Amino acid sequence: MLLSFVLWAGSAPLATSIPANGHLNAQKPSYDIQHPFGGKIANVYVATHTTVRKGQLLLSLDVSNMEAEHQELQAALAPMQEERATLQSALLNTLSEEPQNDLGPQARLALDRMKNMKDALLLREEMNAKLEAKLFERAGSVRDSMSFLEARRQSMVARLTRYTTLANQGALRVAEIDALKESILEVEASLSREQAELASLESQATQAKMQIAQEKLQFRQQVLDRLAQLEEAIPRLRLQALRLSAEIDMADIRAPDAGTITELKYDTAAMVVNRGDTVLTLARATDALDVAFLATPQSIDQLYVGMQGFLTVTSLPQRKHPKVRVTISALSPEARRDREGRILGYDGIAAMNTQDRRALQAELGDHLSLSTDMPVHLVFTGRQMTFSDYLIEPFWVFLRQAMQD
Repeated sequence: MLLSFVLWAGSAPLATSIPANGHLNAQKPSYDIQHPFGGKIANVYVATHTTVRKGQLLLSLDVSNMEAEHQELQAALAPMQEERATLQSALLNTLSEEPQNDLGPQARLALDRMKNMKDALLLREEMNAKLEAKLFERAGSVRDSMSFLEARRQSMVARLTRYTTLANQGALRVAEIDALKESILEVEASLSREQAELASLESQATQAKMQIAQEKLQFRQQVLDRLAQLEEAIPRLRLQALRLSAEIDMADIRAPDAGTITELKYDTAAMVVNRGDTVLTLARATDALDVAFLATPQSIDQLYVGMQGFLTVTSLPQRKHPKVRVTISALSPEARRDREGRILGYDGIAAMNTQDRRALQAELGDHLSLSTDMPVHLVFTGRQMTFSDYLIEPFWVFLRQAMQD
């Protein structure tokens, strides 16, 4: 009898049980469907607890005003882009002389305006070129006249020199010399007037040449100013159109996945959704369930990832409850605390054995099913030892220490 007890004490396993309470948790989280723009609701197609399929229309927003504004922007943007192309052609001197029937009224007006400005510029250029040629021709005549006057002046100066010599010899009267001097002065005055006229003609010719260059620059500056206005306005309008297009495209809110509507915050038409508000919550259908549990602070030192235990659904009869194995897959390193800072426990996640879960669902039958947040009870196997390790081993250790003393 004693031998049997010794054998049993040395081999019979004893294990501590670590209980924990938890609930079933869907592996696929719920969707909080939000709207990035918001707006007034036009129609609601679902209600709370409605089961929906992926892509099903849930509700739609009223975007009639945005569509009208988008059309107005497009109507304003198209002619501005055509006008920009016309101005760019004007800068490159590639305006087409043939009529273009595919242009809008605004672009056609800009094209006609550019052509008229170009024709007027060419006409003034031609007129200034002719004026410049006439001025240079007149300047040539003045130069010829100046050459003649200069030759006459030089001849008269040479004659005055001879007359002066003759007068000194008494062969010529002084009055004739004075008359010749007056004639020389008149020629020099005429020569001065011709020089002034030549300078004036050359100045006028230069101004005529510079005038056409100035008008060309003014024409180019006008085109550049208008082009700069369009280059600033077109991107801004396109950005507004893209924003409106995005809001219009997101007017219909559809289910991102199959599931059940668990919360519908906006259930009536004409309600206004604020930007970024959660419109509804969709719980996705899933057959894969995890177990979320709370480990007590007294047992957290005995739990570890990979540790196995058993699950019991507390709301079901235990008489036919099958054995359901679970394995800890995650443990929080930080404790959960209440408002006063007291430690409540440590969050953990355990995965159910697939075959055991199917057996449990088969045991439940057609009228019951496993649902998210269903309460469960967990029991994990803690430290394992024998009766000898628990009682006899400490006695032998105490006895050995006492004999050493």
